[in-house]
Amino acid sequence: MTTIAGYLGQTDFLDKNFIGTIAFRSEELALPDGSKMALGIDGGHWVLVYQPGGGTPFQVFEYDREAGKIIVDKKPGAAGEIREFKRLVGYLFARADVEDLVTLLPPQVTEKE
Repeated sequence: MTTIAGYLGQTDFLDKNFIGTIAFRSEELALPDGSKMALGIDGGHWVLVYQPGGGTPFQVFEYDREAGKIIVDKKPGAAGEIREFKRLVGYLFARADVEDLVTLLPPQVTEKE
């Protein structure tokens, strides 16, 4: 199994201006703990949609890296929510099998070869 973290560990270049969404390619797929996530990135603005398990409500985290601020379910968050967001993103990067994911790019963005 190759994870996102595994790919990043082999990369010399990290595009801090990436724009796109990383999501599971199928509704049936989930992380090892049963959770599901989709991560949208637009430079320093990250949006994580998180569902702890099947049939549970989604949580939406909106993190502004530049300002160091987070909004969770449309309410201002604090340091605890930023830590939780980073923990969840770290779990996604460490546990998601890249073969189970798709990367959606906006039409004006082309992947570098």
